[in-house]
Amino acid sequence: MRRDGEIPRRSWRRRGLRLLWGAAALLALVTVLLAVILYPTLKPYPKANVPAALSQRDRNLQDLAHLRRLPEVERSFTAQTRVAFDQAIAAIETRAGDLDRAGLAMAAAKAVAFADNGHTNVLGLAGDYGFNAVPIRLGWLADGLFVIAADEERRHLLGGQVLVVNGRATAALVETLRRYVGGPANLAREFVPNLLISPELLHAAGLAETANGSTFEIRLADGSAASVDLAAEAARHPPLTSQSWPKRNLSPAVEARPARWRHVLDGVALPAYLSGPDRNYWHDYPAADLLYVQINRVADQMPVGASLYLSGLLDEAAKKPIRNAVVDLRFNRGGDYTLTADFTRRLPQLLPPNGRLFILTSANTFSAAISTAARLKHFAGVRAILVGEAMGDRPQFWGEGGLTLLPNAKIAVRYTTAFHDWEHGCNLSQITTCFLLNYVYGVPAGSLQPTVTIVPSFADYAAGKDPVMAEVMRQLASGQGR
Repeated sequence: MRRDGEIPRRSWRRRGLRLLWGAAALLALVTVLLAVILYPTLKPYPKANVPAALSQRDRNLQDLAHLRRLPEVERSFTAQTRVAFDQAIAAIETRAGDLDRAGLAMAAAKAVAFADNGHTNVLGLAGDYGFNAVPIRLGWLADGLFVIAADEERRHLLGGQVLVVNGRATAALVETLRRYVGGPANLAREFVPNLLISPELLHAAGLAETANGSTFEIRLADGSAASVDLAAEAARHPPLTSQSWPKRNLSPAVEARPARWRHVLDGVALPAYLSGPDRNYWHDYPAADLLYVQINRVADQMPVGASLYLSGLLDEAAKKPIRNAVVDLRFNRGGDYTLTADFTRRLPQLLPPNGRLFILTSANTFSAAISTAARLKHFAGVRAILVGEAMGDRPQFWGEGGLTLLPNAKIAVRYTTAFHDWEHGCNLSQITTCFLLNYVYGVPAGSLQPTVTIVPSFADYAAGKDPVMAEVMRQLASGQGR
């Protein structure tokens, strides 16, 4: 005989089981979907398990075999550029026995650059970091390439304009070296000073007769011409596993400046933007109603982390009569853009409706700095004004990923696995390619080209002037853009 309530209890059990099975199925589906989306982003570079090789040729072939696996993780390749990459690796293999470390590095860089993505490159191609260098340092300014630092013996070259290196005009060298850096042309140009100071790297690219020195044709500061043979010195620093941004050398305050070297700005009162490139972030008030913030790296720097520092300065600025703000990203090579996410939203809210937000950029403004600039522009709307130079990558780029080292030569290669679009934002159809955090933090910022393009001339630079900031102050004084 059936007891009262027996059927309802069984019915509820069945319903409970169905709900559990449904929840388990849904969880499994979500897990599969997340795996499909996340695995390509998080997939590591295949490990290199290579036996000891007896010859340079065999070591290079092992390194090239490791590099050949780049398309297994690199997602910026198109079908066409992958073919070009594979063909380039095959061509390098035919001369593997002839390549020293510099030769392998430059050959690999040329192959990887076929990806045409600013974040996908061979890293650390810089004189004095694992590769030899002549005793001068170079910097781009509006009117050309200039000697901005030198050892004591070559101090007379300071302020000289480099016209020709090893018989090739500077413009021709920029065009040739463009093939060794993926991404936009201005990014490749930005790194040219790193290459021109290393005869070893130039020789590997076929731009020097010897790896031991180079000949520079220079228009000296007094207007006279000089042809100078500079012998290379061994690298003082170990190889880099990151990019070295030569724009930082424009400041004599950088920590990596060689001892007893002379700088073209020695004795010159430095403008604010050159005063502390090694500080990740700092701020000041050039006027009672103007906030100036320089962010040189989107990364924590003790004793106060980036997010906490930026939050604190906004709390401080809120107590002041701030009408306008400047965010200087000209030396910012990137980092973790989530560290500036709250700052980029709150700063525009701090400004009045008729206030203005000036965002200062250069070709050194890269990666998370581009994301930071985009968010500032988006939240500030028509109040945002970009001043300076075009940034170092396109608003659409592949990022994230990681790096791998060629097992023998220890050359660092950066690969990328997630897409960013800071011009239009990511849509749902791109869920398998766009960086997932961009669905939380991403914005359709529109064009990220400078509103006003200004590059300091050598005369302004040498006089300690900042024409970019001068343009900001001019616009504020004239009421332009209100």
